[in-house]
Amino acid sequence: MNRISTLTCLCLCIHTSVFSQLPQDAQWSAYTNMRQINDILVAGDDIWMASSGGALHYDKANRVYHRFTSLDGLAGNRLLSVAMDRAGDLWFGTAHQGLCRLRRGATRFDPPFIEFRDREIHAILAHQDRLYVGTDRGISVFLLDTEEVELSYRRLGNLPFDSPVNTMLVHNDTLFAGARKGVAWADLAKLNLRDPDNWRSMPRSGAVHDMVVADNVVLATSKHGVFSFEPAQDLFFLEFEESEVRALGSLDGRALAATEGGRIVQRRQDGTWRRVGATSILGANAISELNGSAWLATNSGLRVVRAGEPPPSGEPASSRFFDIIRVEDELWSTSVADDLQATASAGISRLVDGVWTVFDKSTGMLSDQLVALETDRDGVLWVGSWGDGIAVQQGSGWVTIDESNSSLQGIGSKFDFVATSDIARDPQGNMWIVTVAVGVAVLDGFPENEGFLFDQVEMGQSGRLDLYRIEFAAQGHKWLASRTDGLVILDDGDTPFIGGDDRFVVINQSVEPRLSSNRAFDVAEEEDGTLWVATDNGLNSIRSRYDRDSGGLDVDDWRVYSTLDGLASDEINTLEIENDHVWVGTNRGLSLIEDGEVVLTLTAANSGLISNTVTGLYFDAESNDLWIGTLEGLSRLHLGTDMPMNVEVATEHTVFPNPFVADGHGRLTLTGLPPDAHVRIYSSSGELVSSLSADPAHDRILWTGQNDRGTLVGSGIFFYVVESPTVGPIRGRFAVVNTGQ
Repeated sequence: MNRISTLTCLCLCIHTSVFSQLPQDAQWSAYTNMRQINDILVAGDDIWMASSGGALHYDKANRVYHRFTSLDGLAGNRLLSVAMDRAGDLWFGTAHQGLCRLRRGATRFDPPFIEFRDREIHAILAHQDRLYVGTDRGISVFLLDTEEVELSYRRLGNLPFDSPVNTMLVHNDTLFAGARKGVAWADLAKLNLRDPDNWRSMPRSGAVHDMVVADNVVLATSKHGVFSFEPAQDLFFLEFEESEVRALGSLDGRALAATEGGRIVQRRQDGTWRRVGATSILGANAISELNGSAWLATNSGLRVVRAGEPPPSGEPASSRFFDIIRVEDELWSTSVADDLQATASAGISRLVDGVWTVFDKSTGMLSDQLVALETDRDGVLWVGSWGDGIAVQQGSGWVTIDESNSSLQGIGSKFDFVATSDIARDPQGNMWIVTVAVGVAVLDGFPENEGFLFDQVEMGQSGRLDLYRIEFAAQGHKWLASRTDGLVILDDGDTPFIGGDDRFVVINQSVEPRLSSNRAFDVAEEEDGTLWVATDNGLNSIRSRYDRDSGGLDVDDWRVYSTLDGLASDEINTLEIENDHVWVGTNRGLSLIEDGEVVLTLTAANSGLISNTVTGLYFDAESNDLWIGTLEGLSRLHLGTDMPMNVEVATEHTVFPNPFVADGHGRLTLTGLPPDAHVRIYSSSGELVSSLSADPAHDRILWTGQNDRGTLVGSGIFFYVVESPTVGPIRGRFAVVNTGQ
């Protein structure tokens, strides 16, 4: 009974701290990069695209785009396929997040079908009363009337078991499947297609990317070219030998193909192929026809053949957001944090009035690998790169600050590899630049009148001291987060441009065992002097005074926060101070600390957060917006007039018993639910535990305490999300006690 009472109190405390103090005017917005389009469907003037950042709709008649992300009910933003059923409902296949439906005329997606939660849905084929769903484990048959999986085809003829299926079509009652290991086909009239003997297959075609029926001929593409199907011989033959053909469609009733090299070719009646008079289109993934024009889904956006090009959709550089800053009415963000994400380097993005503009090497920037943002005393933007110095905005162009025209210094034989990890402006307007493997430089502006380099090696430290982030202490020294040595103090003796009285003080675990890790990723100081150090093993809160004479810290209090204190994760990436609140970005969500306690944790499961991997934070005091960068998009949380997060709480529904004893016999009841409700239950870390659907004739759902694998869950706090076609999401929490633990 003591254990149950404790959990009851915990649940009530969490409910009070999270729900009762939230304003009704808090709002979420989401921004993702939808440039990479994986599949396309044209229906009249509506062009629907499955992109790597969500669902993109282009209204051809009005030349406008509409966007749908997880904020609109999508199970995940990485979409791989799209199809329309006979009712006009749209179906989108995700990567490992389930199958999603957008009903005709709706603006919000239904709850996802979790049968496909762990699958990559590369292809969807709507045929009669069913969907054929091509996944990374063969084909599943989904019945539209009963909304359930009828069966799955795991072995397609002689293709390997669970061959990933990339594309499908039905022609003359034959189901054709293009797979990663070849092409297979079967007569739909046969009763048991789970039997591989009822399939024909051809592994020698290689991976099949796309298929189409044109001129009553079934065609399939692979790295060898285009294969055509001969019904009389029941075989595919190589018809068009060409460097890899990526996408197939039709134009004026004849097959159209997009090659790896960007050529657009069309099939003639005699089976020969000729180039179409169109500009080169690279990275094509799918083709759909509309009134004598062909619309192509590509890795760089929407393209068209034989029609006017659509306007650009205006995407950010990528869906990865790190350093974020506002400059007047412009929001800027970087797409990488350092050289560890070099392959994802895409420049920086600027958001103005809902439109994104990308600045990278192709537009005149000094590099694509841009990692740090700050404004100087005149409001001019400085952009730090990884290896090429700093770009400073001048009108519509940029000038470069590097080792040749400033106190900056890099590494290498010419000292010209200037890798910037952070830029910050002090209260006097001086610009401080952290340069990796070199030290810290301070400039009074650009052009530089005064400047100085605090060389870490000359000041007695190792060249391997990895300085990463900088923060200004009220006492006048500088705090540095080091990815090798935890916390570092830079003491310039209050003379930033004069040497001789400077020192680096390293506070790693060998010096201070209370430090939770030597790998620190961010550092921030509150107005009351409390220092916060983010590491890969917890968050350190330090109340101390720096003793300039001894070069040490006089510590009054040192506390380490972890998941045991309510943090989403022990791996902390970024921090932001908002008034007297500390926002903590982790690999599993965003937590809020107030008055020394974790009072709130936001995840994609319990809020409008676009992704749980939080990589950047910026609080805009003027608009009261918290901008949250993640690896899958940018979230904006308008904090309203008071506190964060817009959580809808229904007063009519009830959850009992709370706490719930999970012993395999009892039932947790959620009652007072809207019609056709679906419930998803999540662990405190945001992992999906169970998905349940209500009986349409009742307003309640019963839960046995088991996860979807049939195992009883452990003790703890659990979230639930109720969704229905008629009512917005209802969210709440309850406690579980597992008597076997």
